[in-house]
Amino acid sequence: MGPNKEYIKMRFSLGDAYVKENRLKDIDKVDAVIFDCDGVLIDVRESYDKAIAKTVKWIFEAITGRTVTEELVSDEIIFFFRRSGGFNDDCDIVYGALMFLLCELPIKFLEDLAKVIKSVGWEGGLSRLINTMRGKLHLEDADWNVYALYDKLKEFTFMLDETGISSVDRAILSSKNIPEEIYASLKNLLYGSKRVGESLITTVFEEIFYGQKLFKRVYNIEPIVLHSLGTINNSSVIIKPETLERLSSLIGGAKFGIASGSKISSTRYVLGSILDLFEQRALVFSDDVERVEDEYSSRGFLKVSLKKPNPYSLFRSAWSLEPFRMALYVGDSIEDALAVNKANMLDPRFMFAGVYAYTGAKDKALEEFLKFGCDIISPSVNEIPLIIEAVRGMRIEGDRVL
Repeated sequence: MGPNKEYIKMRFSLGDAYVKENRLKDIDKVDAVIFDCDGVLIDVRESYDKAIAKTVKWIFEAITGRTVTEELVSDEIIFFFRRSGGFNDDCDIVYGALMFLLCELPIKFLEDLAKVIKSVGWEGGLSRLINTMRGKLHLEDADWNVYALYDKLKEFTFMLDETGISSVDRAILSSKNIPEEIYASLKNLLYGSKRVGESLITTVFEEIFYGQKLFKRVYNIEPIVLHSLGTINNSSVIIKPETLERLSSLIGGAKFGIASGSKISSTRYVLGSILDLFEQRALVFSDDVERVEDEYSSRGFLKVSLKKPNPYSLFRSAWSLEPFRMALYVGDSIEDALAVNKANMLDPRFMFAGVYAYTGAKDKALEEFLKFGCDIISPSVNEIPLIIEAVRGMRIEGDRVL
């Protein structure tokens, strides 16, 4: 990767950092910091990312009877989904991968699958539906090799955009390879209401992620898929308490918020007492966003997604940190960068720092952040106070360092 003249480069043990030269004065004004959670505060490569791959594998095998490897939905594939800007919800990645894989199956199998879905429906719940599919559907004799599909799945992700699962539907249906009626039946089977206990994808994903005991505690539902520890136990904390202490001294107090697509229950489970170091009113999780979406829907408003890249969660967190001159949002995806761009259309007091070292494809993430033109690019959240300190120690005239 050649040098980028827009950026000042800084070297750290975890990797290089880049600071946009024309934003140095704005960085000096930062007096509030809002964080994404996954990949920023918490390393989720062995938890959420593994849950995505395991869910795709489990559901595909349950429907088809054909064994596949978890490596089919690799870290690279997950990165390419997230790069599109529309997959803040990990269950949406599961949906995109599964719909693509299933729609590559022979049409006769899909016709049989649609008939089973129609005949069984949801009576008796997910458990009965899964057992019926396993008993009636067989793909063993099909001339079809799932392992040859990796490159096609990767190419498919390049057709996706910030509209998320809507872009999945458009991309697949535009091929005219599958009748819309069968596609709608598959979509209803996999996602349905998206509610845990009703949706196949959401239920299986949450069981795999939380594990038997925690799943029951969070949702008050008996697990039907797995009876073991969840991948959440593979999570590890990235943010160091001393990082927050150093930031606090730099910005004049602990004006820290979170705007995340994660759930508060999983975040608190992993971060523990570290979460108490944040301004509690400025914590915005998927639970809060979904509650507002449901409220709007119940009042008859046009259904709209408030999830990132919609800047709703960013604004809601920032409101509780007022007054501030400049708020820095630290995220690990282009989706986070898009949210900041959209926020700046209404309030120009936001900056974005992209972190890349704890993503599944860190070299590609760094390349994408440079291409996007992020204000700050850092190996991890822990270098952010060091970067701010370095900028404040520079002699700046206009937009240039002397």
